[in-house]
Amino acid sequence: MSLQRVLVVDDDPAIRRMLVSRLQRQNIPTVGIATMQQTLEELRKEPADLLIVDLQLPDGNGLEVLQGVKQLGLNVDVIMMTGFGTIETAIEAMKLGASNYLLKPFSLGQFELAINAVIEQRNLRDENRTLKERLAEESGSNPLLYRSDEMTRAMSLVKRVATTDATVLIQGESGTGKELIARAIHENSNRREKPYIKLNCAAVPDNLLESEFFGHERGAFTGATARREGRFEQANGGTLLLDEISEIPPNLQSKLLRVLQEQEFERVGGNRTLRVDVRIIATTNRELLKSVEAGEFRQDLYFRLNVVPLKVPPLRQRSHEIEFLVQEFMKIFAQKHGKPTPRISPWALEQLSAYSWPGNVRELRNYTERALILWEGTKDLEAADFSLTPSPTDDGLFPVTGNAFPTIADVEKRLINLALKKTGGQRTEAARLLGINVRTLRNKLHEYEGGRESDETIAKADEAPASA
Repeated sequence: MSLQRVLVVDDDPAIRRMLVSRLQRQNIPTVGIATMQQTLEELRKEPADLLIVDLQLPDGNGLEVLQGVKQLGLNVDVIMMTGFGTIETAIEAMKLGASNYLLKPFSLGQFELAINAVIEQRNLRDENRTLKERLAEESGSNPLLYRSDEMTRAMSLVKRVATTDATVLIQGESGTGKELIARAIHENSNRREKPYIKLNCAAVPDNLLESEFFGHERGAFTGATARREGRFEQANGGTLLLDEISEIPPNLQSKLLRVLQEQEFERVGGNRTLRVDVRIIATTNRELLKSVEAGEFRQDLYFRLNVVPLKVPPLRQRSHEIEFLVQEFMKIFAQKHGKPTPRISPWALEQLSAYSWPGNVRELRNYTERALILWEGTKDLEAADFSLTPSPTDDGLFPVTGNAFPTIADVEKRLINLALKKTGGQRTEAARLLGINVRTLRNKLHEYEGGRESDETIAKADEAPASA
């Protein structure tokens, strides 16, 4: 991004003309001004991107110009110039918002370096603002939604731990929302205005992972043509999310442990020790303790990461909130795609709640968006509109072979048999699982084939130990 308007404020005509000319030769629109009053009047008429102000002016000084800029509420970068420079004056100017400080006499090379530094700072601010807007837009279309007691308890822990600097280990299956929870921790922390950096450890080749973590010096390896900051440096002062932490190779685990303990490291190919202040959040879709027991993950690193463990339950364990999630996602995607929010039939909602969702909330979200996009807008959405596919974890409850399709009686019979198997043949408990009373269950058992199939199921269940 280039500078759109610059004001050079100096009562020395020669200096003023020289600096204005230098900037105009770089195609930067520049105006020369001699006094503080003219400067503030000019700013009221038309804002500027940059002020280059002499400390001593005929009707005031540069510090008063800075104060005036603050009072006007303008987003203006300021470079202060003076021949009477002191450390105290520089500190005061910086406190009031000056971007840089030039001590007269300065060379044109020094002047151009200061201008380029301002341009780089403005570009960085614009990039950060764009990134924040994009992240806000993304989080708006992919918010962390929940209603179940299980997720309420998890989010209560998030709120308690967020205001600390404790390391958090988030464990859960793929698609359960681990990254959204990690972001919620950062956004509710004292570091929320600082960087939030993510690194997917599984997506980076092993031989490049150390450089991704710690950066490298020029010439550290083939292709290292320039110095590069690693993720720890980029996250300094903020939060670093290490996604899929279980995928870190053993040779790098000891180096990561050192950073977590000492908050210091060296770039690859470098010998200067760098110190950082970074809050770590790690996620994994594996049982990390089992990796420790198998010798695949260092025990001391596990303990260092597991300061605050947070487990995210899979969607199948909180199926009672699926209907809520589907309805909320449908509203979000309807707004995103400029369509009305469709109604979902009660039978479709039952089917969605009964599905095992191996991909968890991410899968539910994707199916919901697809259903909305393909919806013709003339009828309620049915189960078929969500294109559910059989899952290995569905226990064969609703098998479909060839052109055959289970009847309501078939489904009801299978549900009853499944409930009886799950409860070891205990009818009272099976009735509770099915949401019916024991008398209704007894009648159903006698209705289907005179009770023969169900009685056989109960007999087999009675032979096995009861299970919950």
